[in-house]
Amino acid sequence: MFTNSNNACDLHKLKNLLLLLGLLLVSAAGFAQEADIKVGEIEFYGYHGVDTGSLRKSLPFREGDPISRTTATEKFKQARQAVFTSTGTRATDLASVCCDERNQLIIYIGLSGKPVRYLARPSQKLNLPGNAIKLYGNMMVAIQTSAQRGAVNEDWSNGYALSISYPPLRAIQLQMHAYAMRHEAAITNVLENSSDDRQRSIAAELLGYAAQSTHQVESLAKASRDSSGEVRNNASRALGVIIGAKPDMARNIPLQNFMDMLLSGTWTDINKASLVLGNLTSPRDPTILSQLRTPPVLERLEEMARWRTNHSTVSNDRPRPHRRT
Repeated sequence: MFTNSNNACDLHKLKNLLLLLGLLLVSAAGFAQEADIKVGEIEFYGYHGVDTGSLRKSLPFREGDPISRTTATEKFKQARQAVFTSTGTRATDLASVCCDERNQLIIYIGLSGKPVRYLARPSQKLNLPGNAIKLYGNMMVAIQTSAQRGAVNEDWSNGYALSISYPPLRAIQLQMHAYAMRHEAAITNVLENSSDDRQRSIAAELLGYAAQSTHQVESLAKASRDSSGEVRNNASRALGVIIGAKPDMARNIPLQNFMDMLLSGTWTDINKASLVLGNLTSPRDPTILSQLRTPPVLERLEEMARWRTNHSTVSNDRPRPHRRT
């Protein structure tokens, strides 16, 4: 446990915990191929008071078992039932993440989480142009391919993500940057006002490739409380990348948003909150760090620290590649 002192060791531990980043999230039904992939690590969060050893034994899959798109949906349904039978409460989330260092699937199971107050869905019928939607679709296909090949390192130094290990993805990301620079106002309008979740999620991704500005960061910070998990995911990731490259932009980001997300029962909220908070705490501001020492936050961070997965860490001390998250 951390103390209330400003001990340098405590700060270092807290910093390391906050810099736990995930990999590319995929749904149980969204496996990239029919071929089996082995289950690597099975990790839990929100498990205070739960016998995770017994729960682990009740699951319909074990670490090392093969699983594929054709079997995953039923297996995950069985896993949710196993959680309910064992704990008396329903899993808050069951997320599959591709892939660990052995190219095996990571499965995260949420057992509890704090309800997060999200914004109401906007009401306007606004859509991005077809070429913007196609650009996003091409990027997602390229990300999936790069993840399968293990080519997931990125350069964040410009304030937006550029692949450094898969040239086809990098080319698409540069196209996204060029598009966002020309159409930032229209993209922001869709993000803030469109009633369509998918349109807002694409707009959040594109806005992250625009020029860094106070208005850009404020729009993305607002979108981090969107009612759609995909919008929150894309907006929060964009913010993490921006402040990872340009820490001075962090002054426009509300800390409480991401403290709440860290305590969420939803995996993508936790994953992206860790990215943003990791970069927000990089300057080691004692005021920010003290807020993160509250018991619920520390409990969640300690759970994350016990995960056996090799999540990548980032540092602002010097330029270095990051892994796609």
